[in-house]
Amino acid sequence: MTSLTSLCAFALLAAAPQGGTITITTNSPEAAAAYVEAFDQFSAGHGDLARAAAAKALSLDPNLLLAQALLYAITSGTESMKKVDAAAGAGASLPEAERTELAVIAAAKHGQTEKTRELQLKLLELAPNDWRAHVYVGTNAFFVGHKVDEGKAQLRQAAELNPRAVSVWGTLAAIAVEEGDRAGAAEAQKKVADMRPDDPSAQSDYAYALITAGKLDEAEQVARRAAALPKADAKPSAALANVEFYRSQYARGHEDLAKARSLSRDDFERMGFMIFEMFAYTAEGKYQGAMQAANMLEKEARARNNPNFYVAAATNRAFAANLLGKYGEARKHAAEALARAEKEPLSDVGRQGARRGTWIAAMWAQALGNDPAEAEKTLAILEKDAAGSPSDLNVQSAAWWGRGVLDLARGDAKSAAAEMQKCVPTFDLCHFQQAIAQEKAGDKAGAQATRTALLAQQRSQDTFFLTLRSQLLKKQGSARARRPTATRD
Repeated sequence: MTSLTSLCAFALLAAAPQGGTITITTNSPEAAAAYVEAFDQFSAGHGDLARAAAAKALSLDPNLLLAQALLYAITSGTESMKKVDAAAGAGASLPEAERTELAVIAAAKHGQTEKTRELQLKLLELAPNDWRAHVYVGTNAFFVGHKVDEGKAQLRQAAELNPRAVSVWGTLAAIAVEEGDRAGAAEAQKKVADMRPDDPSAQSDYAYALITAGKLDEAEQVARRAAALPKADAKPSAALANVEFYRSQYARGHEDLAKARSLSRDDFERMGFMIFEMFAYTAEGKYQGAMQAANMLEKEARARNNPNFYVAAATNRAFAANLLGKYGEARKHAAEALARAEKEPLSDVGRQGARRGTWIAAMWAQALGNDPAEAEKTLAILEKDAAGSPSDLNVQSAAWWGRGVLDLARGDAKSAAAEMQKCVPTFDLCHFQQAIAQEKAGDKAGAQATRTALLAQQRSQDTFFLTLRSQLLKKQGSARARRPTATRD
């Protein structure tokens, strides 16, 4: 990990009244340093580490509003959303850049994508010399708008301002993957691994990047070294499972996932591992195993009283059933998921994500389960949702995917392939079905190109889901085996 001394030095700079940076209003440099670490880990996709760092910041300064907002932004539920709003409201007298960052966090928690983007651009105008402002704009440009060049330019600027930021190199690695530069992605993650040799998370991310680059032996070595570190957590075991599932070593993979679950101290990380397990069984073609893994998530939901777990369990049961062609079962689970998504006390952004995942799972089952009338109704919902977020290509992709599924069910494979091709690269299932549509339309070369691109699409910082593409693609010719895209609160 980056030393506390260097973090404190940066926090003091961030808090100083210098031009072009975001003030962190606190009397505790250590609290400011912990908040900066929380932001960096959250932006790198490490929600568990971000929660721990934000909690540390608040233990040092309970009145640090940025830490309050971030901690509750990555905590599920409507009560947490209210606390984010309260933190933002309490910052009325803070410097403008700091107030704007609070507003960014609040808008994102409410799922207001257009407003979030506008506020992030305002933040960059106010603080052009602050690396975090560039990360906000760059990650949004890439992950939401899928504007690769804009995202890369902003993150390169952030790297110049703070070359030790985990999130900067992790996101540049994700961009490299989308550009087809798998070796470049591994090199970007290696920078973090070299900076943080004793950090299990950094080493595990590097292992994922090596998997992306097709270097399984090297990935295994890195993961095993990470697992042997004095402060090893759950992540190295999950990385090992990833390697093992890539090699079809299912029994060993399940063992390492069980170990990862036992080591994890974060609810959402454990949820990710359970969904890991579910889709591992799906890749094996073991429907009952997949359902048992989902039921384990349901039990965890009851034990933790976590509303996200309930919705995730039902939604992923629906996806697993769809993957294995059990469309009647999928419709039943999708209906349960939608009911859960409406009644559980989720935040606005959490409810939006839950609904979209459920609508997609339901439409898949309806269209391919010979109920085109219901599929039409679900598509209309997806279309209306997309109209409200014109700049969010993830939301647009859900509608493109829905149109493609319906075209495929109607027998118009050529139109289906054209619609699904519009989906952003991270919508794996959309592109799995695109390949099927291309093959049915007689475009075997196009189908093979789509499959090849899918196998290259692994975001090294995504520690929640297995890279099962190679296994699922083997089954694609007969079984309908594909992996769904994750959504997170």
